[in-house]
Amino acid sequence: MSKDSKEGKAQASRFKMPNTYVILFAIIAFIAVLTWFIPGGSYELNEAGEAIAGTYHAVESNPQGLWDVLMAPVIGMLGSKTISGAIAISLTILLFGSFLEMMDRTGALKTAIKLVTAKNQRNMHMLIAILTIIMAFFGTLEGAYEEGIVYFLMFVPVILALGLDTVVAIMIVVLGTQIGCLSSVVNPFATGIASGIAGISAGEGMLARMVMFVLFTGIVIVIICRYADMVKAHPERSVQHFRRQDDLREFPVAQDEDLALSGRQKAALGVFVATFAIMIVGLIPWTSLNEGWTFFDDLVTLIGATPVLRQALGVDITPFGSWYFPELSMLVMAATLVIGAVMRYDIDSTIDTLLKGAAGLVSTAFVVPLARGIQVVMDQGQITPSILHAFESALASLPPVAFVIVALACYFLIACLIPSSTGLAAATMGIMGSLSQFAGVEVYIMVIIYLMALGLAKMITPCSIVVMTCTASAHMSYADWVRKAAPIVALLFACCCVFLCVLVLI
Repeated sequence: MSKDSKEGKAQASRFKMPNTYVILFAIIAFIAVLTWFIPGGSYELNEAGEAIAGTYHAVESNPQGLWDVLMAPVIGMLGSKTISGAIAISLTILLFGSFLEMMDRTGALKTAIKLVTAKNQRNMHMLIAILTIIMAFFGTLEGAYEEGIVYFLMFVPVILALGLDTVVAIMIVVLGTQIGCLSSVVNPFATGIASGIAGISAGEGMLARMVMFVLFTGIVIVIICRYADMVKAHPERSVQHFRRQDDLREFPVAQDEDLALSGRQKAALGVFVATFAIMIVGLIPWTSLNEGWTFFDDLVTLIGATPVLRQALGVDITPFGSWYFPELSMLVMAATLVIGAVMRYDIDSTIDTLLKGAAGLVSTAFVVPLARGIQVVMDQGQITPSILHAFESALASLPPVAFVIVALACYFLIACLIPSSTGLAAATMGIMGSLSQFAGVEVYIMVIIYLMALGLAKMITPCSIVVMTCTASAHMSYADWVRKAAPIVALLFACCCVFLCVLVLI
């Protein structure tokens, strides 16, 4: 391995995302300072507890001090009379980490990806499409992001062997995972958290997000294939052409690698797929889509009315369509244990894996209550209504079409600085969700705006781990990546604006 290769990989391993905790705690302190200057206010509430536009009135302010700042994350985790605790969200995140750790230990997922790559390596367009779709699925299901460098190193030897460059592999991983995050059909780290903070079910807007997933993934596949065709026909036009031979030496194609999946690994993959299928069915608000779709409620009623089933399964079963974070936690915990049993790991080993996976996401789980502490300080300081009133006056007068475009632009700028799905959602969704109601825009559309902005930002911002690690490993300068990615992000941004306009007009 060359010296440059070692240095590039060292840079990739050393890269760290700016400390989200410092940013969020600084925001809490800053908001506490604002409570000394912004007058208190209040809105009249409807029966659902939502603020009624046009009913703002001033109330006595309640400036927040050091004690309040330090208590804010604690209250954010445990909750209060007016703010729901983040503990259910944090628990889901921890157990999701256990689930992914168990799948990583089986090796089934990585082997399946390598198998698909090997079988389609002679058909360039098909291979690009399949790998991009896989990356997009990981993005939309579990917010694939930090682990992008693993997939890059897995794909790049085959991509180079096809006569393409490392940029194609970077595009597949970065654009693929983040176009999935942009739609986040059931991503609990983005859609789940943002919807929970906004006070809606993660199932609301799922149909629109599914359409987004298909539409935008197709656009990205076309973009990558067009670039690949250009590199294939004119290799000298690649910004990485100067190190073609170095790349071939650094990323050789493995020979005679055993890609066979054992029966147990196939079963583990089946459980993995079934888990996400159940998650999707559980989150879809069936009766909201059609009042006559009460089959899952009827099934739970039948179980409760049948003595044997009631005793065996329980009487407090939550029907599909009404699932939330507690049910998701139960599902991924059960799936983790089932996969361990399928692989015939002993119980101690299975529990160790569960704990190891949860430990790996403790930092993410702690972001949620810390970020929710911002809302705690704002609410206790009585300035949330005042800030909403200012935004209401400035933006609510805009027609819905103009509102969603301006909101997307603002969210994109914020996401470039805070590319943390949990941090960004918890820091902003409480305000933006309420603001969207004042503007006459459905709350689920504001969640979609948040997802779009986050996915687009993580394709290009220097704060994006997947961008910085993949480009460093490929020995591609960040400036070159920006020149390549900026037109793509601009095109996708325009497509997002069109999609949002359609949503608010239908």
